Amino acid sequence: FQDEIKRLNQKLELQEDRLEEVRDTHKLESHSLSEEVKKLRNQSEETEALFQAAQRATTHAEEAVDKQKDAFSQLQKEVDAAKNTAKEEEEKRVKAISLLKTVRQKLVKAEKDKDDAMRELSAVKERERGDKDKEQTERLNFQHELESLNASHEKATANLKAQFNKDFTSMKDRYEQEISAIRGQFELDLATTKSTHAKALDAKASQITTLENSLNNVTRDKNAFFDQLQLRQAEVESAQAHLESLQHENTEFQFQLRESNDRLALLKEEYQELLREHDTRSRDPVPSADEIARMVSAAEAKYEVKLAEMKRNIAILEKERYDAEADWSRKLKEKMKDLEDLKRAVGSATRTREAEENVVARLEAELVQAMETSKNLERQASELPHLREQIHELQRSGKDQEQEISVKIMVLEKQIEESKAREMQLKQSNKTLRDELRKVQSSAALLERQRNPGVGYWTTRVGDGSGAPESPRMPASSPALESPSRVSSPAPSTATSTKDEEEVNLEYLRNVILQFLEHKEMRPNLVKVLSIILHFTPQETRRLIAKV
Repeated sequence: FQDEIKRLNQKLELQEDRLEEVRDTHKLESHSLSEEVKKLRNQSEETEALFQAAQRATTHAEEAVDKQKDAFSQLQKEVDAAKNTAKEEEEKRVKAISLLKTVRQKLVKAEKDKDDAMRELSAVKERERGDKDKEQTERLNFQHELESLNASHEKATANLKAQFNKDFTSMKDRYEQEISAIRGQFELDLATTKSTHAKALDAKASQITTLENSLNNVTRDKNAFFDQLQLRQAEVESAQAHLESLQHENTEFQFQLRESNDRLALLKEEYQELLREHDTRSRDPVPSADEIARMVSAAEAKYEVKLAEMKRNIAILEKERYDAEADWSRKLKEKMKDLEDLKRAVGSATRTREAEENVVARLEAELVQAMETSKNLERQASELPHLREQIHELQRSGKDQEQEISVKIMVLEKQIEESKAREMQLKQSNKTLRDELRKVQSSAALLERQRNPGVGYWTTRVGDGSGAPESPRMPASSPALESPSRVSSPAPSTATSTKDEEEVNLEYLRNVILQFLEHKEMRPNLVKVLSIILHFTPQETRRLIAKV
C-alpha cells in the first residue's frame, strides 16, 4: 500500500512538473505574442503617420495644381480680353473708316440730291402745266358727258313712265276680266254643286230609308227564326228526355230478362235435383212408375209453359225495344235535319244582315263625304270675298309701286341736281386750293430766304471767295421729296414787293395757326401745312403728328 502511495506521489510530482513546464511555455508564448502585438501596433502607427503625411503632400500638390490652374485661367482670360480689345479696336477702326466713307458718300449724295431737286422742280412745273391742260379737257368732256347723261336720263324716265302707265292699265283690265270670269265661274260651280248635292242627299236619304226597312224586316225574320230555333231545341230536348226514358226502360227489360234467365237456371237446377231425387227414389222403394211418369210429365209441362211464356215476353220486349229505337232514331234524324235547316237560315240571315250593315256603313261614309264636299264648297264660297280683297290689295300695291317709281324718279332728279352742285363746289374748292398752294409756295420761299442755316444744315461758299452764305441746302438725312419746298426762290426786284409778300405770308400763317388752335379735327392736316411753311425736319413733323 505504501508503494502505491509512493508511486502515486511520484506521478503527482511528474504531473506538477509538467504543469510548470506548460505554464512556462504559456508564459513565453504570451510574452512573445504581446511583443508581436506591440510591434504590429507600432507598424500600424507608422503606416498611419506615413499615410497622413502622404495625404498632406497630395493636398499640397492639389492646392498647387489648383493655383496653377487659376493662374492659367486668369492668363487665358487676360489673353481673351486682349484679343477682344484688339478686335474692338479693329472694328472701331473699320467703323470709323466706314463712317468716313458714308459721310463722304452722303456729301456726294447731297450734291446729287440738290441737282435732282432742281431738275424735279422744273419737271413738276412742266407737269403742272400739262395737268392744267388735261384738267381743262377733262372738264369739257365731263360737262359733255353730264349733258348727255341728263338727256338720256330724261328720255329713260319718260319711257319708264309711259311703259308703266301702259302696263298698269293693261294689268288693271286683265285683273278685272279675270275677276269677273272667276266670279261667274264660282257662281255657276256653286249652283251646280248645290243642285247635285241636294239630289245626292235625296237619293242617299231614300236609300237609307229602304235599307232601314230591309234591316227591320231582316231583324223580324231573325227573331222569328230564333223563336223557331228555340222551339226546335225544346223539342229536341224533350226527344232526348224521352230517349233517355226509353233507354231506362230498355235497361229495366234487360234486367228483367236477366232475372228470368236466373229463374230459368234455378228451375233447371231444381229439375236436376228432382231428377236426382227421382234416381234416389228409384233406388229406394218408390211408388209406381205411372205416378212418377205422370208427375214428371206434369212438371215438364208446367215448366215448358213457363219457359214459352218467358220466351214470348222476351221476344215482345226485344221487338218493342227495336221499334222504339228505330222510331227515336228516325225522329232524331228529322230533328237534326230541322236543326241544320234552322242553322242555315240563321247563317243566311246573319250574312244578309252583315251585307246590309256594310251597305249602311258605305252609305254613311258617302253621306259624310258628301257633307265634307258641301262644307268645302261653302268654304270656297266664303273665300270669294277674301279673293276680292286680294284683288283690291293687288290694285293698291300697283298704285303704291307707281308712287314709289315716281318718288324714285324725283330722287334721281335730286341726285342729278346734287351732283351738279357738288361739281360746282369741287370747282370752287379746286380754285381755293390753288390759291392756298400759291400762298404756301410764296410763304415757303419767303421763309427760306429769311431762315439762317441751323442744326442739320450746311452751307457752301460762293466761288468768288467773298464768304457770304448762299441759301440753305437740304440736310443730309432729309428725303428728296421735300427738296422743292426747301429750294430758295429768286431774289425780289424791289423792297416793296418783298414787304407785301411778307405781309401776305404772315397773314396766311396767322390764319393757319388760328385754324390749328380752333379746330382739333383739322390738326393732322394743318401740321403738314405748318411743316411746309416753317420748314420742319422729318423728325419734327413725325413728333408733332404723334402728339396730335
